[in-house]
Amino acid sequence: MLLPSRCNTGNAGHLAASSVSPRPFHEKGVTSWENDIISLFCRLALDNLGRVDWTPYISVIFTKFLRNLRLPVGKKRVKLTGEKKSFDIASAAIWPACMLHEDLCLTALEDLFKAVELYFHPSNYGDWTAKLSSMLMKIPQCIVGRVNLERYKKPSWLPAVPVTAHLSDDRIRRFALAMKPILLLNMYSKHIGMRLETLFALKNLAELVPDLIVPELLERLYPALDSLTEPHRLTASMSAVTICMRSLFSIEQGRSHVLPLLMAVLPGIDSNDYRKSTCTFSFLTCLVSMVPLEDCSDSADRTDLSEEERSLCHASAGFEEFALQCFDRCLMYISNSTNDLHGRHDSVSRDINERMTREEKFTRLGMSSLVATIIYQCSDQICASVLQQLYSFVSSRYLSYNHYTGAAVASFCAMAVRLRPAVAEKVIFEPILKLLRDRVRIAAKDLAVNEEMDEEIAWTVKLAAEVLGSSGRIVLNSQRSSLVQCMETLLLTKCSLLYKLVVVLFRSCLRGLLLTFPTNMRSVNSEELDVAPDEFLPIRHWCQSIPQRSLKVEWYVPNDAEVDFAEELIRQFLEPALEILRFHADGSQPLDRKELERTLLLVEMFVAGAAIRFPFDSATVNQILPCETAVKIYSISPDPIICTSEREILIAGRPARQYLFDVIQPVLRKISLDDEDDVKSIKIILRIFRSLMFFRGLENEEVQSRIKGHIVTGKQLGRNLGFRNEQLRLLLFERLAIQHLRRHYDHRGSPLTKLRLAVLMEMIQLATGPYRDIRILGQNYFTDGMNNIRFAYRAFVDEILNKLDQSLGDVEQKAQMKGSLYLILGGRGGSLVNKHDWHTLAKCFPALLKVASDSRTATAIFDKLAERMDRNFSTTMICIHAAEGASRVADEMLNLLDPAVIGSTDERSAQRVVVWNKRLEESAENERLFLSLSHSLIDFVRERITKPKNFHFALFVLSFLVRRDVALSVDLANVFMDNWANTSSDKARALAKHPILSVMRCIKRPIIRTTLNGLDKNVPKESMGAPQAGIRSDNLWLCFDENQLPRNEKEYESTIFVDKAHHGYYGFPESLRVASPVKDQVVAGDMPSSLSSVERAVYDKMMEEAYVEILIRLMSVEDSKQHGKFDQFTYWIFRTLFRHFEDAFLPIFLPHLTRLVSSKDEHQHRCAAEILSGIVRGSKRWPYKKLLHMWDVVTPLLKTALANLSTESLADWGVFAQFANEGDARRNFPLIKIFFELPRTDTSFQSSSRLYVLQSAFFGSFDWRRKELHTKILDLMKDRIEEPYRDRVAWTLSNLFRNEIHLPTTNQSIQQTPRLVDFLTEYYDKIKALLLPPNHLNHLNHLNYLNHLIPGQGEPAMAIFKTLVKMISQTVILSLSFGPPQLQWFLPLLLRFENDSRDEELRNDCLTALACLSQIALSLPEIEEMLTQVETVVGDQTGNVPWRDRVLALGHLQTVVFNNFFTIKSNSDWVQRVHRLAVQNLENESLEVRETASVTLAGLVQCGFISLEKSFLDQFFRKSTTKYRLGEEKSAKALLTRHAGILGLTAYISAFPYSVAIHTPDILVILSGHVNDPQPINQTVSNAIKDFRRTHLDNWSEHKKLFSEDQLERLTDLLVSPTYYA
Repeated sequence: MLLPSRCNTGNAGHLAASSVSPRPFHEKGVTSWENDIISLFCRLALDNLGRVDWTPYISVIFTKFLRNLRLPVGKKRVKLTGEKKSFDIASAAIWPACMLHEDLCLTALEDLFKAVELYFHPSNYGDWTAKLSSMLMKIPQCIVGRVNLERYKKPSWLPAVPVTAHLSDDRIRRFALAMKPILLLNMYSKHIGMRLETLFALKNLAELVPDLIVPELLERLYPALDSLTEPHRLTASMSAVTICMRSLFSIEQGRSHVLPLLMAVLPGIDSNDYRKSTCTFSFLTCLVSMVPLEDCSDSADRTDLSEEERSLCHASAGFEEFALQCFDRCLMYISNSTNDLHGRHDSVSRDINERMTREEKFTRLGMSSLVATIIYQCSDQICASVLQQLYSFVSSRYLSYNHYTGAAVASFCAMAVRLRPAVAEKVIFEPILKLLRDRVRIAAKDLAVNEEMDEEIAWTVKLAAEVLGSSGRIVLNSQRSSLVQCMETLLLTKCSLLYKLVVVLFRSCLRGLLLTFPTNMRSVNSEELDVAPDEFLPIRHWCQSIPQRSLKVEWYVPNDAEVDFAEELIRQFLEPALEILRFHADGSQPLDRKELERTLLLVEMFVAGAAIRFPFDSATVNQILPCETAVKIYSISPDPIICTSEREILIAGRPARQYLFDVIQPVLRKISLDDEDDVKSIKIILRIFRSLMFFRGLENEEVQSRIKGHIVTGKQLGRNLGFRNEQLRLLLFERLAIQHLRRHYDHRGSPLTKLRLAVLMEMIQLATGPYRDIRILGQNYFTDGMNNIRFAYRAFVDEILNKLDQSLGDVEQKAQMKGSLYLILGGRGGSLVNKHDWHTLAKCFPALLKVASDSRTATAIFDKLAERMDRNFSTTMICIHAAEGASRVADEMLNLLDPAVIGSTDERSAQRVVVWNKRLEESAENERLFLSLSHSLIDFVRERITKPKNFHFALFVLSFLVRRDVALSVDLANVFMDNWANTSSDKARALAKHPILSVMRCIKRPIIRTTLNGLDKNVPKESMGAPQAGIRSDNLWLCFDENQLPRNEKEYESTIFVDKAHHGYYGFPESLRVASPVKDQVVAGDMPSSLSSVERAVYDKMMEEAYVEILIRLMSVEDSKQHGKFDQFTYWIFRTLFRHFEDAFLPIFLPHLTRLVSSKDEHQHRCAAEILSGIVRGSKRWPYKKLLHMWDVVTPLLKTALANLSTESLADWGVFAQFANEGDARRNFPLIKIFFELPRTDTSFQSSSRLYVLQSAFFGSFDWRRKELHTKILDLMKDRIEEPYRDRVAWTLSNLFRNEIHLPTTNQSIQQTPRLVDFLTEYYDKIKALLLPPNHLNHLNHLNYLNHLIPGQGEPAMAIFKTLVKMISQTVILSLSFGPPQLQWFLPLLLRFENDSRDEELRNDCLTALACLSQIALSLPEIEEMLTQVETVVGDQTGNVPWRDRVLALGHLQTVVFNNFFTIKSNSDWVQRVHRLAVQNLENESLEVRETASVTLAGLVQCGFISLEKSFLDQFFRKSTTKYRLGEEKSAKALLTRHAGILGLTAYISAFPYSVAIHTPDILVILSGHVNDPQPINQTVSNAIKDFRRTHLDNWSEHKKLFSEDQLERLTDLLVSPTYYA
């Protein structure tokens, strides 16, 4: 995917078009690389819009797209097993959009939409539905992107789209007209994903052509609003109009629909229907957010208004009525919702969200959005009316404070105060505070003594808390002294639940006083629009977009008075509470649990409310970084500034955060010593500590929920078409507000201060405490802190590891150990064992291995640590090496700068020396730590006095310490070799395999390579200058030739073997680097004297007979879970062993291999296959004599193994053959000879098994150099084609012909592979006699008859045919290119024997072959031959073709046409022939053929392949009126013609099952006159009318409008049964 695809030259079109080939689309099956090729072509089309001529390939491309959908066609829907993959859906959408400027592409898209339209009907649902929708629904999005590129893109260095290729408005309208029907069908889908995709497609089309989409949606919405029986239709229509709401204002008279729609959808707010209510909330929110609810009727007399504007002014008088009714319905919805009075009452707002159901969450979200939108969009007069209505509701009743309905209503009041403070102050804020004062005054005495909840007081406190948190300035305007007095009274309550609400009241009041937020949220602002206030008319600016730079925001910034009041509250309430805690900590005035919890809750809420003004600690800690450069790479950013004022709040004259920590820390210590099970208080302290570290007024969850809401709103109200910097004011405002809110919680890269260090230390203590809930909370908060402070882990790693100490008591030890392990595991920020720091790794791993616990928790954590290491552990650098080239380039770049800035060359050189010396010191220290860690782990593993999990984890960690940049340790190699034969642990053996392979790769001898020059000069060229592909005269030396094989030691060791198959196929580079001949390679010295220490360690182990015996016994054990199938790692290990030590181990393994291959046990055969494959592949660079000896001893073993094959071991030997036969076949000829040995004396199973091994050896991957061997395989298959193991013969033949690819540049002078055409031609002549006339098949056994015609050839012909049928199925699936036309020759035979019930296996094979031939893409010659064969079968006049063959042929034709739709339709002659085949067979003598022809004709009309024009229908009309007389000789022919006309008419009816075409009413009237005709006409008419009634029943109220009264009367007589009493 790194290939360049953008071309700026003038010949870009010519160059790109010449490089584009339909070859990637010719495949029968979807190959693994097709997705990448399709994506590459799509990128080529996107990067070169208008520069590539795609016209020659349109039909091929769209045929491939249509087939990729795998839509069912016909009755026999056989799925092809080879076509399970598909290419990317996005690519399928981008490419057509990039070609849309081509007329043929637009026509093809119209045909495609017509062909698949019925598949979108809600009744037609299947596996294909989601994919079909996903692909087509993305096309409008791509077209919008293209229009933006052509019309709205800013000038850049990229080449512009040629003007001639720009999409015109007419072309876009034509596309929209073609796609609109399937969108209007798919919008009613019951699949939520498909419905969403359709909505976004409608939105994109509505932006392109609003006048085509929006009126159609409105026509569907208005009737759905009046219907009571189709809620799904209503919600679907409402959702469609909602997402296209902005386009409503782009059509003529679109604004006139605003008020009627607002009033019409109000009944949708129904507490009995959650889905409808949710859609209604969304609909009203979107519409109101673009329309200011302001009465403009007073401006209707202005002279500068148009008629439309004047009518809108009059209509705007109804906005107040709408707002009042909308609020009334929302409040009624809340009243009707059942309060959860039996739920928990100990919750705050966060717990309310956790208890809400999915329906309740969506209801609250939708209703809150609607209420907020109405409040900020309406005028002051309307706002006062609705807020008065809201206050009447909240004051006349009390809702449950801990139910979502109460929280929703309270949030309505809060939104009113925040969004419209001037209006809400008198209507909402002051009345609610007065209500609070009055109720608190009345209940003051009871509050101080009663522990029961007062629901009325709780509801009032909830309301007050919400409104106080929205605007603090109003508090100053009100009687704040009375508010403080109420707070004092409420704090005296004995009810714990009410106390929690009271402290939330403090938090809300402080947030309202100190938060900064934007205020003017309304959708229009006259200042931004440059309109004078006296000329401003809101109706002119409905759905008004503004540039981003024009946005003017008003901010609510707390003034000094508000900060003073906040400090007053802190002095009056917080400081006394802190003094109480101080006295409790020193023991002078201890508190009981309840009082302590209440006091801590008050402190927590004060911190949560005032933290925005609490300064952060500025005293940073000197962190020890992994290296000095980490400071520059990972910069530490300061904490964000979120308000313009620099005034910070202090407590007792000290920094608030530090003061609070100094007070709370002793309290925590006292609780830990005296009352450690006070979990509630410790949890509160943990939350306070977390707030002291980073909290600035808002939680992350609050901001994230608002971000998600903004994303949803942006998808609904945003505009994809046009300039991106112009959007609705609401979207720009919300984006700015969210950006401001993110400053409250984004602390990534914050410095590690002394306060944070102390807090995190306390959290470590709590995270390793005895109580589970506290541990979990402490661990979560600690990992959050680690994620925000870079490299902070180094300050805490020692403390965490010390917690793994085993010297504590049993209970404390387990809890501390669990907490420490979880801290080491870490969270999203990463685990300590994955840090790029050898100091930390050298501490962590030894400490972890000392954990001796067998608990499930410890085991699970060790497994998770191993999983994270396996996924995320990177090879951290140990030694830093100087790169001279990089230094030189850096100097050259620096020399371009001013020396006064960067210093002189000498200064830079001196500085470089200093820096480099520091790097060398760091490297030396890293190496010391690495070696120390390695030795400690090795010692630990060798002792084996530990728990299994620790042992396995140590072995796992050691596998990461095998490195090339550090000298390999002998002890490390010994550890892995010992554990490879570990008799007590399967897991240890599995863990040792990978590192052993790594060790062998580290000690691998270098391969000597040679350079071949001048090979490219002999490559023949095509006329266009491209090299010829395939076998040529210049690359014959690479091809296998048995006569040219090396015969002696001199020839073999001087031969250059080329293992890579891609060399030479397309040509040669100027210099080809290949491995030198064997004689030039590094020779293994005398063993063991010449071996290094590591090599000697491996050698000694493998030379121990006892070790090898144990190893083979473990590898071949029957119940080994590690050895369920052929293990590639084991094969790789043995390959590296025998490659490095050559034949040194062969005498040790030979007796074992002899025993293994002589056995029938599958596990022993698997072990032998793994070892023998390693021996064969490892010997490719052995000297000739050693190689010859190896084949002398291995050949008998392989022959014995192949003779003892079983069903279970067959797959393992197939993998052996694939691996062993890789590379240059000239080297593997002894093995190839063994594979070709197929004795005639073998049983069928043995022969089939040998063929499987042969097939695996040659067709696992294609090697063009083995043409001679492929020809030999073909000859062998021809010799065995009549054998009973035809399945294996067919598979081998299909794999043999699979890679017969004819590229445009293929060398035609030399045959590249065996040709399928020659094979089919040869054997078709041998089996064509099977196509016997039906009269012979009815009276004689077909084989006896064949033997009578051709003595001795009947049974062989049938055996060959059975093999060929299986081969055809596999060939068309596996082939990478179009098949030859000769495949279609077998079509009549397949049709004939698919109906033969005497051989069920042959019948099923023929069915599969027909399905394959009908569902593949056909080339032009194949289509021509297919039509010829179908015409031969269907149009036969001799009577030699049974009617069943004709029926199957017509069904086959329909499927082929659909799967090759665009290719066949591009040829008018083929269209006429298909049409003629369907129409002519309407008059066939066989009733079954006639009915099938009618179905075929209907299908062809249905998909748009042919259109029944009025002239064709007139022919059917005339035939249907053919007169007949029963009893006369000519009556049968006349009746046949009459029936043909009726079948043609019913085909037209069936072609439109869910709609009423233009001629349908007339045809139904004509059919009604044939109800009493003789059989089979009357039955045909009856069935057609019944089907019409069934498919049109759902939408009959709309369809009957297309009939006249007379036609309806006639149709009613047919559809409605007469009454018995009539």
